[in-house]
Amino acid sequence: MPKSKAPLNKEYVREYKDILNKAKHYVNHPDELRRDIELEYLEREKDRELLNIPVPKPDEFSYKMIQYNGFIHYPERLKNFIIAKNELRKITRSFFPVILDIEPTSRCNFRCIMCQLNDWKNGKRADDLKFDDFKKIIDEQYGLTEIKLQGMGEPLLNKEFFKMIEYVVKKYIWIRTTVNGSLLHINDNYKKLVDSGVNEIQISVDGATKKVFEKIRRNSNFDKVVENLKMLNNYSNSKNKLVTRMWVLLQEHNKHQVFEFLDLAKYMEFKRLTYSIGMSDFGQEKWNKNNKSLEIKEFLPKSDLSKLLKKAKEYGIEITRWNLEQKYNNDTVNTKCPWPFNRAFISSDLKIVPCCMIGNPDVSNFGDARDLVNIWNGKIYQNFRKSHLEGKIPKFCKNCYKI
Repeated sequence: MPKSKAPLNKEYVREYKDILNKAKHYVNHPDELRRDIELEYLEREKDRELLNIPVPKPDEFSYKMIQYNGFIHYPERLKNFIIAKNELRKITRSFFPVILDIEPTSRCNFRCIMCQLNDWKNGKRADDLKFDDFKKIIDEQYGLTEIKLQGMGEPLLNKEFFKMIEYVVKKYIWIRTTVNGSLLHINDNYKKLVDSGVNEIQISVDGATKKVFEKIRRNSNFDKVVENLKMLNNYSNSKNKLVTRMWVLLQEHNKHQVFEFLDLAKYMEFKRLTYSIGMSDFGQEKWNKNNKSLEIKEFLPKSDLSKLLKKAKEYGIEITRWNLEQKYNNDTVNTKCPWPFNRAFISSDLKIVPCCMIGNPDVSNFGDARDLVNIWNGKIYQNFRKSHLEGKIPKFCKNCYKI
């Protein structure tokens, strides 16, 4: 059981000192960190296949600067990080999660055709997360280096959303969120979001034309979203903040718009665009059937992929790809899903959910998130990890596995 202020095992002391010294050096010499990151990037690019699109990653400079500052200000976080980095996957953990997904609200103004929120009365499952409860979780989970502040709903509907971001930023925890773009114009939300200190804003754009967008993202207004996103990017670019990312979930209704999405990204002044393939079923048979009918299996043939990458380069837009079709399997411990061992999802009504691919405590939950300190190594969590280690994958997890 991890304990606050616990001494670090002898085998990790040297690593602790090395990382802490590196953190102090780079925090005092940020230009050197930027240079070293650029050199590493060039080395990776040299070895990458021409048509192999990389996976999306955070802005590496800001990510590492925040992480290093966190290690300096919170030594227990660094200790927790080292144990998490080195410990093999097993039923009990000697560390707390380094990443949490925290859901500020489980309600939304959209009714997207692939989302379980359609099953909830008036598009709402539970009340919004309160700041005081959020703060308590953040304060107790001293090992956190990263947070995704979003779940099944639209975060900007929670009136304390910006307060949550600002609290995390002060703790030197890297934070990202996902919004649908429809509320950015209200009360200057687009400015507040950029100025909040949030490190990445992912915006779901699932149609490149009004007809396709509004067919998939029901209750939406394509023209308003496009206007809002252009406004958001114009402001973030004027502040020289690389924080926005356009995120496209490719499916049957929009698969023909791959190139149009790139044109739209340029128009809206995005510098990063991620294409995602594969869908969650939220651990439910109904949504498995629904979303399997929408899924596509292939991104682009090589000839078209070459054209896309060339066009993206001309536009100055980074193209990445997130592929949920690359399933986990039971071959080895390290090919199994990492969530049971390293990470958790906390719903707006303070339930601990196995992961963001389920995102619904009514499907499965491990108890009250206000007791996460004890539940993390409790019997329910141990049994969940054991089932994965033994290859007895729970039914609600099977969509993510090659079974």
